[in-house]
Amino acid sequence: MYMTAGLLLASQLPAQEPERASEVVAADNCKQVEIQLDFSSGSIDVAPADMTDLVRLNVYYTPRDVRYDVEKTTRGDKCIVFLKSDRRHGWGEDDEIENEWTLQLSRKYPTSLEMNIGACEGKMDLGGIPLTEMSLDVGAADLEIDFSEPNPTPLEDISVDCGASSLKFLDLANAGARTMTFDIGAGSCEADLRGQIKGEVNLDVSVGVGSMDLIVSRGTALRVEGGDDWFSSVEFHGLDLEEIRDGVWETDDFNQAEDRIVMSVDVAMGSVNIYARR
Repeated sequence: MYMTAGLLLASQLPAQEPERASEVVAADNCKQVEIQLDFSSGSIDVAPADMTDLVRLNVYYTPRDVRYDVEKTTRGDKCIVFLKSDRRHGWGEDDEIENEWTLQLSRKYPTSLEMNIGACEGKMDLGGIPLTEMSLDVGAADLEIDFSEPNPTPLEDISVDCGASSLKFLDLANAGARTMTFDIGAGSCEADLRGQIKGEVNLDVSVGVGSMDLIVSRGTALRVEGGDDWFSSVEFHGLDLEEIRDGVWETDDFNQAEDRIVMSVDVAMGSVNIYARR
């Protein structure tokens, strides 16, 4: 009874004016950084910066409805930066709540990036950031991620778990990842791999009821592998592939190529489209 009265009182309060806040995470003696980003809802813009600080953050938010936290711990010469934003319980209608993040990440330090993104929209430019690891778990977001410049350091793996989201990757070849894993549930994902492929790049694609579009440069040496009944859910566009055995298709130059892509595709009720474009 008292809880109901409290909620009614809260709903009658006037809307709170949004506020602005800024945070800077200094490097101190750190030589590498691990960033853990947990962003539940709102809008987020991420960009690289030539700076000695690890992170710079500007927030435009409604404090009564949104809380955020920035923390740093140190382990030897490695800094671990925790960035979190979530909604407070109760007050405020969705159209009255502001939560906008503008986040800058340094190009100076080898960086491990782990992101959990909820119901938000945003753009991320990770170009030139020396990424050593990257994982992305997306709930119900509309998100565009661009690798606008080549990654200056080796990146072993990019792992992407996409729920009911719309996700788009640009210039993904610039990431320089050896392995990329995409697990697409009910959402849609587009990954543009045009650019300079170096060595063998392995893509592991799993699609539930959603869709995945993959774009490669024309002339890319390519192998596509799947199960016996996968072909009905996978379509090629502008590609000259030959079936060398059941469920395995290759370009004629695949075995001779040093720079090439291997795609392993598993589709349940969704679809995968693979395009070759200039």
